[in-house]
Order: sequence, then C-alpha cells, then structure tokens
Amino acid sequence: MTRTAPQTDSGRLRAKLKGGKAPVRVERYGFMSKAGELVKIVWSEPMSSLADLWNFENLLSREDYDLDDDSRPGQRGIYEQQVKAIADGIRSSDRPYLGTLVVGMEWDPAFVDIEEIDEVMPGVMLVKVTVREGAPPIWSVDGQHRAFALGRVWALVKDADEGDALVVRRYIEQSATEMTLLLEGDPDILSTLFIKMASTKTIDPSLVAVMDKANAQNRLGQYVIRSSRLCQGRVGYLPDAAHKRRDTKFSSLYKAAAVRSAAAAIAGVGVRDRTPQAREAHLDAVFKKRVAETGLAGEEVLAAVGAEVVELLDYAFERVAGWREISDGTLTVPEFRSTYLHSAAAGLHVIANTIAAARMAGVCPRKTVDALAGLPWQRDALQTTEPDEEKGTPETQSHIFFEGTLAKTVWDQRALRWRASASGATRAGYEAAISRVLRHIAAEHPELKEIASDATFTELGLMARKRGPGRPKKTVAATAT
Repeated sequence: MTRTAPQTDSGRLRAKLKGGKAPVRVERYGFMSKAGELVKIVWSEPMSSLADLWNFENLLSREDYDLDDDSRPGQRGIYEQQVKAIADGIRSSDRPYLGTLVVGMEWDPAFVDIEEIDEVMPGVMLVKVTVREGAPPIWSVDGQHRAFALGRVWALVKDADEGDALVVRRYIEQSATEMTLLLEGDPDILSTLFIKMASTKTIDPSLVAVMDKANAQNRLGQYVIRSSRLCQGRVGYLPDAAHKRRDTKFSSLYKAAAVRSAAAAIAGVGVRDRTPQAREAHLDAVFKKRVAETGLAGEEVLAAVGAEVVELLDYAFERVAGWREISDGTLTVPEFRSTYLHSAAAGLHVIANTIAAARMAGVCPRKTVDALAGLPWQRDALQTTEPDEEKGTPETQSHIFFEGTLAKTVWDQRALRWRASASGATRAGYEAAISRVLRHIAAEHPELKEIASDATFTELGLMARKRGPGRPKKTVAATAT
C-alpha cells in the first residue's frame, strides 16, 4: 500500500503532476517509525552517493537563519574551521564514522511516494521511499558540517588511482552512514528540532582529553596522565560524583584538560595555546623538529617528549611546596586545595610554563624548579599594608608575591580575617604570574637570567614577535609659493 499525507488539496496535486509523475531524484528502502506526531525514515547511505547526491547544492539546500523569512527553518552558518577538522579526520582514519545525519522535508505526495512493504516490529515499517524532481526542499537538521566535509574529501579522492588518496577513496567506497529523514512541513518545527539537537550538553574537555586519540595534544596528555607520579590516581575527567562511585577516596588534583595543556606547554608550546587548533599546530611543529633532529618515528618522538615532561613534572612534584607533601604522604589533596594557590589550574600553568621557559632558554630546568620551590605558594603568605590616616585608607593585607595574578585577598566577614583565594584561571592572570615568576627567578639566580630574556618571552608566547620596519611614513610635499 502507499501512504498519503492528510489534508491534501487534490486540485493542487493534479496541477503539479500535469498528467504524470516527475522523474525520480532518489529512491531508498528504509525503516519508517514515529516520534509522537513526527514521521521519520531511517536508512544507511553509501558515503560516495552521500557526497555525490546529498550535497549542499541540491538536496541539502540550507541557509543561515533569517528573521524576515519564515518559509525556511533557521540554521547556523558553515564554519570553515569545523569543516576542515572533520575533513582531516575523514582523510586520516581507517574508520570514517560520521554518525547519523538528520534531514527534514515536507511530505508532499505529489513528489514523495512511501510504499509500505512489511511491519518488522510494532511501530516500525519497512518502506520504499521515492523522492521525485520538484519535491520540496530537504533541509539539514543535524550534520551539515559532516556532509560538507565528506563532499570535500570525496571530490579530492574519487578519481585517485594510487597513493594515500586511493586508500582514502577505498575506505569511503566501502563505508556508509545513517540517514534520518523527518517528514515535517512546518519550517518552525524543523528549526526547533535543530536547536534541540544542537543544544545538547557539550562533552567535557577533560573527557575528550582522555578519550580522543586523534590529536597529538591528547595523546601527549594521556601519556603524562598515565606515567606521571603527580597525576596517578589524581586526575579528574568525569564529574566528581562519578569518580567517587568508582573510588570513594578519589579527589581530583587537576582536570585532564589542564594536565594536557601543561604537558603541551612543557613540550614547547608555552602559552601559544589560545585555541586547541593553535596548540595542536605548535605541538606538531615541536614534534617535526624533533623528528628531523633524531630520525625517530612520530609515536617514538611523542613518547620521548612525554618522558621528558614526566621527568620534570615529577621532579617538581618532589620539591614544590604542597606537591612535596602530597608526594611523601603528609598532605591530602583536599588539604592541598584549601592551602595552596597552585591547587588551581592557573597555578599548574605557571609551573609548567616556567619549566617550558627554562627549556627554551637553554638553562637547567631542574635548577629552575628548585627556584620555583622557593616561592611562597601558600594562600596565607600575606603581607600587611599599614593604614594611611592622611589618605584615609585602612590597614589591608595582600599576598606577598601572587596578589593580582594567582591570588585575590579579601576580608572574610564571617571569619573576621583576611583571606587569599585563587583569582580564577583567566589567561591574563596566569600569564602575568608567569611573567612575574620568570623575572623574579632571573633576578635572584643570575645563572638562570636567560629565562627572562626577550627571546625566551617571545618563544614562550608572552611577547609578540618583532615585525619589520614596515612602510615608511608618508610626508606632505611642500607647495610652491
């Protein structure tokens, strides 16, 4: 039997048909079911035909959201950076899984035939769906970036007959991805469905850091988390409650995302990690340089760099106040978090980037860690500013070294005392703290003075690289009198 849509204007349909059926655009077998009042059909689409047939020039026609046009569902624009990341993943994987792509269209029986074949289980019908030329637009509800990226990769490799491109082509030719077609004619409903699908809770970056092995920064972070004494059994990547269900004694020292950033910093990225893409690019450059210097393979280089990072972090673990006490078992993680400023991720960034600066400057990282150990990391390392009667300012207290960077000292009205707390993991705060630490170490330890040189600050990312002289200034020509 053939299912027809309700409330159809038969005169309008006859006018559209003009005595015959339009040519077939696409024909698929799938499983039809419902989500409340919403009818949906699911099938697996070969990736090659997905790229050739279901693309943004025809079936997946879509536009940015326009308040003045209520005839089409709203959509966000295509972000080139996201498309490139997906395309790179397709090219580099032997398992190019895209997930389910969701599209929606009006169910117009003049152009969309649905033939029911058999009920395979209650509420699920095997059907043959035929979409004809002239059918209503098919809108992308979820997956437009993935479809766009696949189309770009397929265009590059579809005619390949050798090399890596041929390998990618064969993987795509043997792959398929799930398609879900929503039969809904109301653009507002499709817009709402898109927002609901795009507004689900994002994956915690710390969970990505320990699960995703596609990026070098994640693999390096995972190596350090597994191998470092500082990290073992103390790194969080799930909500604390989830960790405690596994181990009631667990207490997170740092999140996995923070450890990943610290590992990349020590490896040579420094603070040049304002985006994950920038961190990955700089880390890739570090690895390529090491490959050229040593002749090691890529994963061997990652392991070698990771071992160096672990060795330095564990050296600091045994010497820096707070960490040292955790190391020898005289301080718990909760006690550490309430007592020391570097219990926050910003403090970890300061230590990691100070070590990174030592490596970049060519000075001894261990001596630099020893200098770090002499800093007042305790929250209660406060100094008093006497009141000034002439100016009418009262007595105040502030952290002796990290005030305004890692520390913010306020009057605790309940405890009736001054209390320094972490000022938050803002980039401006911890970069200022890194700069202050490097200049202090250079002044106190002359043999480490290069740690605060302009060259080191530039390589670390605290100072912009100097540009050329540029175009000479224009001068106004004198006029004859």
